[in-house]
This record gives sequence, C-alpha cells and structure tokens, in this order.
Amino acid sequence: MGLTVVGTELIASGHPGPSTPTEWGSPNLGIIRSSDNAQTWDPVAFTGEKDFHALTAAPDGSIYALATDSIDLQRSVDGGTSWAPTGASLMASALTVDATGRLVATTPDGLRTSTDDGATFSPWPDAPLLYVLAASPDQQRLVGVDTKERIWVTTAGASGWVEAGTAHGAAQAVTITNSGNLFIADDSGLTYLESQEVR
Repeated sequence: MGLTVVGTELIASGHPGPSTPTEWGSPNLGIIRSSDNAQTWDPVAFTGEKDFHALTAAPDGSIYALATDSIDLQRSVDGGTSWAPTGASLMASALTVDATGRLVATTPDGLRTSTDDGATFSPWPDAPLLYVLAASPDQQRLVGVDTKERIWVTTAGASGWVEAGTAHGAAQAVTITNSGNLFIADDSGLTYLESQEVR
C-alpha cells in the first residue's frame, strides 16, 4: 500500500477489500485518486495490475512510484494518469522528495539520492541505514528509522543526519510535521515526540 499527496489530491495504491467497488480493480488497485479528502476515489492507472508500495510526490507535482513486481522507477507528471520509466532501477522500500527536489530512496545498501528526476541515483555518503522514511508536508524536513530502531532527522538540501531518539521496537511508519514534531508507529503503538524532545 502506498499513499501520497499532490496539491489537494490524494494518490494511493494497494489491494481491494471486501467492500471495494469492482471498478477499482483486482487483485491490485493500481493508482487511485481522491479530490475530496478520501471520501470518494477514482481509478486512474494500472487498474487491477499493479500494487505500488512506494509513492511520493515532488514539489513540482511529479509523482514517483515503485511497484511490488518491478524495480523500474516510474514517474507521472499529470496527477497519476499516465506514467513513464525514469530510467533508474532500484530496490527501495520507501521514497520521498525534499523541498529542493532531491529524491531519496531507502535501499538494502543504504540511502540513494537523485537530483535528475529519478534518472540516476547516487549513494548518500555517511547516511544511516534507514528502512522507513518520510518528509514533512512542506518537504523541508525528513525523518527516518534505521535498522537499530534509531530515529534520524535532516533538512532539505542538507548532507548529514541528526539522531533524534529511539523507536520502541520495529517501526512500521514515521512522519514529521513542519515544526519538527514526530509520530512513530511501532510495536508499542503510536509515539509522539515534540520537536523540543528530539535530540
């Protein structure tokens, strides 16, 4: 399952449930889109074909996606209706983009970054080995959790990361607010850290 925000629209992917409308597709939803805060959804691409677990949107509205059955990164510039390969292939569990347009991917070999719209990726030197990753709504801040459950934060365009705390077990998801507050979903439930608590 993947979810990202493009302007006022939500872009998502995943699998249908028991009450999912048949027109959304099966066994995979492909790309679905909502313009009313998830009250209703419309299938827009790859209906019934693809499940995108990694979805993210850039400041210019471009959407990047990786499907579970492919290592070829896809990009859309029209709100998810049409897609084209960027030219890069990578195994990534999460994607995000910061306010500078830098695309960041979590891979088994460490963080990879792209500054050419996903055409090529380079290692992020001395970055922690993160497996979950997210950006703040304004994309000025990034947060991730490494394989030792340590929480790390950085800012758009920065070259280094700062350790910010520890998750209480395996983190399933993490997010950061524009002001730097953190939410971590892990084995203990949902943990909230205000920015002044972040080391």
